[in-house]
Amino acid sequence: MENEFDALKKDFDENGFVIVQNLLDTATLENLRVGLKKITNNINSVSPNLAGKLFFEREHIKNNPQYYQGVVTAEECGDSVRQIEDLPLFDSAFADLIYYPRLLDVLENLFESPEFSFTMMLARPKAARVGNGIGNGNFHRDTPFEEFTEANTIVSILCLDEMAGENEGTQFVRGSHKISDEEARKETWRDVETAELSPAEIVMARCPAGSAIFFDTKVLHAAGHNRSPYPRRTIQIEWVGADVLPTSPVRYAFQGLKPRSQQPAFARQNK
Repeated sequence: MENEFDALKKDFDENGFVIVQNLLDTATLENLRVGLKKITNNINSVSPNLAGKLFFEREHIKNNPQYYQGVVTAEECGDSVRQIEDLPLFDSAFADLIYYPRLLDVLENLFESPEFSFTMMLARPKAARVGNGIGNGNFHRDTPFEEFTEANTIVSILCLDEMAGENEGTQFVRGSHKISDEEARKETWRDVETAELSPAEIVMARCPAGSAIFFDTKVLHAAGHNRSPYPRRTIQIEWVGADVLPTSPVRYAFQGLKPRSQQPAFARQNK
């Protein structure tokens, strides 16, 4: 196990991302699929206090018509859910991920500390044929969107379906995280045309369902459109390193939990 973690850490530091195959056990994967399907297939049954946390593909297309002329219409999207915020509030199966041992083992290794903390969790169901990307599938860094005291953030993407070329798996520019925090926060990195990048630098994540992708938010990455006949459901969890604090007034469900902390106060909170 130690050698495996050493290899993961080396790949992460070199590339800015790492893929851990089959991180989720079979039962957990199935429970997450069932829990997500319960939301997306029964949107009218979602309680009023949580309904506002659902964002639909049709709304996204109406807000960004310039990307979808002649490609897909809002009407074609029907009730396809684009994003579910504060996912742990919907089902204990999602909340339990904050303490999922295998996930935490990898994070503790990548952060090189048990004092990392949870920020937020959301789902992106990426429905078949009408699941749309972020920023028209252009590359970006997450750091310009972040509001923390320093740039030390890792996002873990849990793949509930296979991620592959056909359903436009997440793409990364290998090694592009090796820049200063100041540079990574510049607004210019919110949207980068693929044509500006060398094709040789771009890597598409390919992994079976149950796998996880971990990436440094300074790395250039892109989430493309899913025009395949299959969904590409993911759960995305944001974590920050030790002593990183938010500077925004916005807070998410369970934000600030430190599931591996050795500090007595946080350990009591986790019981």
